[in-house]
Amino acid sequence: MKVTVYIGLCLAMLVAFGSCSKDRGNYDYIQLDSINIDVSDLAASYSMLRFDTLKLNPVVTYKGEVVNPAAPQFEELSFAWEMYPSSLNPSILEKYTLDSTIGLKAIMDKKEAIWELLFTVTNTKTKIKAFAKFAVAITPSLAEGWMVLYERNGHTDVGMIVNNEISKTAVTSERVLLDIYSNSNNAPMAGTPGSIIYSLVNLTGAHKLYIQSGGEAVSVNPSTFERIDNFESIFWTTPAVKAPQLVHVTERRKEFMINNNRLHVIDYTILGNGRRAFEDALTGNYGSLAPWMATTSGAAFDAVLYDQTNKKFMKVVARGNELIPFTTVQNPTAAFDVNNVGMTFKFADLGWNYWEHFIMADAAGKHFLLTADFRTGEIATIGKGKYDMSNSPEIADAVAMATGYYGEVCYYSSPSSLYQFRYTAGITDKLWTVPAGEKITNISLQKYYNTNPASGRFYDPKNICKILYIATYNEQTQTGSVYQMQVNQSSGAIIPDTQKRYTGFGKIKEMAWKPFIIL
Repeated sequence: MKVTVYIGLCLAMLVAFGSCSKDRGNYDYIQLDSINIDVSDLAASYSMLRFDTLKLNPVVTYKGEVVNPAAPQFEELSFAWEMYPSSLNPSILEKYTLDSTIGLKAIMDKKEAIWELLFTVTNTKTKIKAFAKFAVAITPSLAEGWMVLYERNGHTDVGMIVNNEISKTAVTSERVLLDIYSNSNNAPMAGTPGSIIYSLVNLTGAHKLYIQSGGEAVSVNPSTFERIDNFESIFWTTPAVKAPQLVHVTERRKEFMINNNRLHVIDYTILGNGRRAFEDALTGNYGSLAPWMATTSGAAFDAVLYDQTNKKFMKVVARGNELIPFTTVQNPTAAFDVNNVGMTFKFADLGWNYWEHFIMADAAGKHFLLTADFRTGEIATIGKGKYDMSNSPEIADAVAMATGYYGEVCYYSSPSSLYQFRYTAGITDKLWTVPAGEKITNISLQKYYNTNPASGRFYDPKNICKILYIATYNEQTQTGSVYQMQVNQSSGAIIPDTQKRYTGFGKIKEMAWKPFIIL
């Protein structure tokens, strides 16, 4: 019976299709005129401060004519701008209609989040539609940018530069924000500047931005810079001596502070909810610690530091509670012995192959570039390179260094000049001279402590190692400036005609990238 039914249905369908194929009747067909939206002159994504005005002017073409945005000549066309939350913000349910014109001019007064903006053109007769979509990040005033830590009148404050070389979403206008910390907390930080870093180790949220000066160490809300903890509350038990020297974050999901030459840690690999704070100091037998920690290391280490007194590296083993020397005897083929470096630490940065790069000086004042691999673990050849910098101009007067990930890119600066040391060839090139009346105080490349970067992720900057910053100070006007320029990330060469200048800061000590993440 079922077979008969199926066969009957098939025969009926064949007859129907056959009748259609023989039908030569006259019918009216509507030719559908295409609608085209040209957004080639617009960005795909935008970053807007809340309450700023977004202006977008797409070009709509219909029946071969550009539609007049001021007075559309085709009455059958309708236009709509709608905004709804991105999938990155599932807790937001609102949807808004912003306008019914071709050009958009709308105040971005919605919640601080990432939104999708949809422009729709509809032919009301045929119901044919064309679409254009944009991503819009409505941000706090203090979103993604390049942070500048500086001294003003003996105190510490923070500024920020926001432009399209830094922000991953299009910025409609460049900004320089000054005295952010003091404006958010009614006073600057006590003491001269030390370190600043945005921490992402708490993967579940509650990210913090740490700022350290010679007289204070605080965590602040990344969106507002309002203080969360000061020195007295940032520890479980406040140390008897208040002498912060460094705040640092590593890929091992740990936050560190050196205070009064003692190392404290917050371990986010320990699962748990609630408040986190720096623990009691780790123990160990060592001398004066340099204001540095390795950014990345193998699973065998929680931390790597440098003992300035005994001129050797120290380690903290995984889940360890003391600073101890490296235990593996180093092979004679190693470029240097981590247990007997014999030099004074000057500067450091993470560089090629994600090896740590150091400028150090021996007892005779001779300078060297050292490279070390702490990522592989406690191997017998941690010391990878030792390069003589004796012939490098002004190396004895160097004030800062910066190294890139993707090539033999090693910059150092004196107060008057920027140099690149091409260490394999042993050649130093002068790349930049400071303007009259100014002195270089710091240099930095645009990057972050994450060594597994990917394009477009919120916790990785754009233009990694492609943007160089040179901080200068004019003693007469007591004004700090930042010169931003594009560089070739492989060769280190400065790209001509890319320099920009931002000014109004104090005397700049440190610079760092601040990601934009709305939690």
